[in-house]
Amino acid sequence: MSKQVLAKIRPSSSLILLAKDAGAGVTKRSYDYNALLLTRASKSSFMPDSSVFPGGVCDASDSSPAWLSHFQRHKISSAMLNDVCHVKGPRPEIFNSRPDTADAIDTSLSLRLTAIRETFEELGILLCRDAKTLTSTSGYGQFHEQFDRAHWQHVVHNDASQFLELCKLLDVLPDVWSLHDWSAWRTPSTFKKRFVTAFFLTCLEQSPSLHIEPNEVKDCAWRSPLDYLQACLRKELWLPPPQFYELSRCLNFGTLEELRQFALQRASKGIVLTHPVMYKCNDGVVHLLPGDDAYPANPDETSDKIETGLTVEEFRGQPKSKLHRSEHRNQHESQLIINFAPTDGQVNPLDPAQM
Repeated sequence: MSKQVLAKIRPSSSLILLAKDAGAGVTKRSYDYNALLLTRASKSSFMPDSSVFPGGVCDASDSSPAWLSHFQRHKISSAMLNDVCHVKGPRPEIFNSRPDTADAIDTSLSLRLTAIRETFEELGILLCRDAKTLTSTSGYGQFHEQFDRAHWQHVVHNDASQFLELCKLLDVLPDVWSLHDWSAWRTPSTFKKRFVTAFFLTCLEQSPSLHIEPNEVKDCAWRSPLDYLQACLRKELWLPPPQFYELSRCLNFGTLEELRQFALQRASKGIVLTHPVMYKCNDGVVHLLPGDDAYPANPDETSDKIETGLTVEEFRGQPKSKLHRSEHRNQHESQLIINFAPTDGQVNPLDPAQM
């Protein structure tokens, strides 16, 4: 991809936030945890009215070296942060550091800060650790609610740099320890506004209370991954492709502890960037995904959907040994197909229509 194209794609960060559901029993069709998604406001400039994970565009303040000083005041060194944020496996360019000075903040850390800040801006959840929880080894995320959240949510929403000031005031550190590398998605070339988004996964032992930001968020809810997916298939809500795909991955895990352990162990294997390429069929649209034998060498070759002249089923039926695609009959009906093991150790999505 050319530097000119990359420069127009804005880096962003998103958080797959999961919490235990104390009332759930674990059977073939139930899960002991819920996912938190918000519904974008109708006036949103990108994917209005969609149900998405909290997140947003990276701000310059998320990369400020002042964050390192704040962590160091709590005896958390740069080396200790590197141990948390770095993995051995390959990752997409969004994770590449942009070192300007010796003390510049690492991109792997700043992406986590973006996800935590945006989650607070949109839903009022402050994932953080104080002196008492800093040494927690539970693996579950920590959060703090005993402050004027509505006021600070408004302040941070208007000025992202104030998130650091909030953390200083409360004497807390953003809980970067509980965020696990999960996936990365790039908006297809058919969209005018494009993003490359790092997705992190965090597990909570209980659901925090919510306070939505009314300008960006219409609604939000804790629901099981299967509930969200089946509601989408019933056309009760709309899940954009990354949300549909990642929630379908969660269907592999009946318990939150299973999923947390998997995320912890898998993260070291890196991440394969998911960049959908859109093909127009006679009866729908197919998003080809990396690894599919028909996936183009240059996923940004055209800004238009590629015409196939075939039905979705005919296009799938072309002789190929490897398939990785998302088939869409309409905005709500999606079918994910992958017949090989991902190289980054991820699990394949399951079909919610079969559960």
